[in-house]
Amino acid sequence: MIPESFIEEVLSRTDIVQVIGRYVKLQHKGANWMACCPFHKEKTPSFSVNPARQFFKCFGCGEKGTAITFLMKYKGLTFPEAIKELADNLGMEVPEDPSAKVREAAARTLTDYLAQAAAFYHENLFRDRGTIEYLKGRGITEATARKFQLGFSPDAWQGLEKVFPGQSYFDSKLEESGLVIAKEDGHRYDRFRNRVMYPIRNPRGQVIGFGARTMVPGEEPKYLNSPETPVYHKSRELYGLYEGRDAIHKKGRAIVCEGYMDVIQMSQAGFEETVAALGTSITPEHVKKLFQLSDNVYFSFDGDAAGFKAARRAMESTLSTIMDTQTAHFVILPQDEDPDSLIKKQGAQAFEAQLSASFPLSKFFVMDIVREVTAGRGLRTAEERAQAVSIAKPLLQRMTAQALRQLLVQEFAAAVRMDPGELAALCGVTLVKETSRSLTQSTTAGYGRDVNQKERFKRPLKPVTTGPVFANIKRRLLQCLLVHPQWLVKYSDRIEDELLDTVDEYEEAIVKLWHLATDHVHKTADDKGEHLTTGYLLSFLQNDPLYEKLVELVDQEATLETSADVAEYEIKCAFLKLEKARLDAMIMELLAMEERGEPVDSEFIGRLFKRRQLIHQSLVQESTEAVDRIMDSVLS
Repeated sequence: MIPESFIEEVLSRTDIVQVIGRYVKLQHKGANWMACCPFHKEKTPSFSVNPARQFFKCFGCGEKGTAITFLMKYKGLTFPEAIKELADNLGMEVPEDPSAKVREAAARTLTDYLAQAAAFYHENLFRDRGTIEYLKGRGITEATARKFQLGFSPDAWQGLEKVFPGQSYFDSKLEESGLVIAKEDGHRYDRFRNRVMYPIRNPRGQVIGFGARTMVPGEEPKYLNSPETPVYHKSRELYGLYEGRDAIHKKGRAIVCEGYMDVIQMSQAGFEETVAALGTSITPEHVKKLFQLSDNVYFSFDGDAAGFKAARRAMESTLSTIMDTQTAHFVILPQDEDPDSLIKKQGAQAFEAQLSASFPLSKFFVMDIVREVTAGRGLRTAEERAQAVSIAKPLLQRMTAQALRQLLVQEFAAAVRMDPGELAALCGVTLVKETSRSLTQSTTAGYGRDVNQKERFKRPLKPVTTGPVFANIKRRLLQCLLVHPQWLVKYSDRIEDELLDTVDEYEEAIVKLWHLATDHVHKTADDKGEHLTTGYLLSFLQNDPLYEKLVELVDQEATLETSADVAEYEIKCAFLKLEKARLDAMIMELLAMEERGEPVDSEFIGRLFKRRQLIHQSLVQESTEAVDRIMDSVLS
C-alpha cells in the first residue's frame, strides 16, 4: 500500500508534458502541446496536452485524462504501477512497509530468473532443427519467433543447469518461479522439457511465466503452463498484451482469441492488436485491462460448443465491467474454423469481414440466451420465455452501465414478448426513468434534504429545489471549480455552508473536490490553492464512479476556455442563484402554511423577502461588473 501523502507529493511534482513527452513527440503550440495521437492512427495532430490543467485530450478519438490516465492507458499499468513509474521518473523511492519491500525484492528475483530462462530457451530454439521445422510447418517466420521470444526447452531432466550451474540450480527461487519441480527426496527436475516455449510478459515487458506446447503427437497435456506464483496470476494476465499494446492504441481496438498460437498467427497476418487468456476463461480483470487500452474489444471464438461456452463466460465478465462509453463485440467463427485456418484459407480480409459482421454485446446477449434455452430455434412457449428471463436476471443485475442496461432490457423484452418495465421488475433492476435520485428529477417533501438535518448538524433545515434548471446551475458550478481549482479554496466557506449535505451527483462531486483541495492546503504552504491543478485533483478520483463525468466536464472546457475571472463570476452567481432557490422554496412553504391557517412568523417571512431582494441586487451587480471587465479587456 503506497501512503497517500507520498502519492500527493508525486502528483504535485509531476509535469504531464514531461511524462507524455517520453512516449510521444510533442510540439509547443500556444498554451498547449500538440502531437499525433498515440491511441489512434492519424496524420494531422489532434492530441493536446494542457500543462496548466495537467490534462490531455485527443480531439480525434476522444481519449482524455491525467498523467496517470495516460500511463494506465498507454502502458496498461495499474494505478499503483503508474504512481511507481511517476516516482521513478522523479528519482523518488516509494515508501512501503517492510513486508511489501520483501515481496517486491522477491518478485524482482523471480522475474530475473524467468528472464534468464526465457533467453536460454530462445537461443536454444535456433539450435534445434526439429523445433525450427515445426514452427515453419505452422507458418511462423523467424521475425515473428523473435518478436514473441519463442523458445525450446531441451529434452533433459535438468536442462536449466546450463543457465543455473551447480548449487544455484537448487536455489528455492527456481522452484518458486515454477521453472523446476522439487521431489520429496530432494531431487529436482525441469518443469518444461522438449516443448515449444511461449514466454508470458506483463505490461512492463517482464517475463512472468511460460506456456509450453508439446510437438509429440498424442502427448498429454498438449499445453503445460506455469503455475501461479507471486509474479504470475493467470486470471489477471493476457498473452500478447505487451507485444500488441501499441497496435491496440493505433487501431483503436483489441481482439481476444483463444490461445497462444492464435495470437502469434493473427499478429503475423497483420492483426497485431490480438491477445489471449492464459489457459483460463476471460475474467473481469482481463476485461478491465483491455478497456484501459481501448474502448472497443472484440472476442473471437470457435463456432462449436466449447466456443459458445467461452463466449458466454467472456460476456458475463464484460457485463460486470463495461461502461456506457465502451463497446464489446463477439465473433463466432464458422464451424471447424479458427482465426489461423480462416486466414490461411481465405486471407486476412476474411477475418476482417468476420469482425465487421460480429455481434454487439446487446445482440449476443439475446442470441446466446435464446440459443441456450431452445438450441437456437426461437422462444415459442411461455415456459421457454420464463426460463430465458431466469437466465438473464443475474446477468442484468451485475451490470453497472445504466444506459446500456436500459437498452439491453428493452431489446431482451422484445425477444421474450414482455413490457420492458415488467421485465425490469422481474429481474430486480431499475430503469433510468424510474430512478428516484435522477439528476433531472424534482424531489417532493423536504426538497431532497434529510429531514433530520437540523438535529444532526444543529443548523436550520435547508430545503433545496432540484430539476433541470438547478441541475444545470450546479453542473456549471462544478465545471468552473474543477477547471479553476483555486476557487475551491477561496469559496471554501460557501461550499461548507451550502453543499455538505449533498442531494445529487454534482454536489457530491464538488464536496469531494473541496475535501481534496482543503487537504492540499493543510499539508502545504499553498494557502490560496495557487498550485492546485485539474489533473492533480482528478488523479485522486481515478477509480471514483464520478470520474468519467468529471473528465467529460474538463473535456468540454477545452472548447469553452473559460478564463479564471469569468469562472469566478459564474461561481458567485451560481451560489447566489442556489440560495435564491432555497429562499423561494421556504417562502412558498410558509405561505402555503399561512393559507392552511397554520401559525407562521410574518416577521420571519419579511426577512426572507428582504434577503431575496438583496440576492437579486447582487446578481445584477455581478453581471454589470462582469460586462465592465470584459469590455476593459477588449478595449485594452
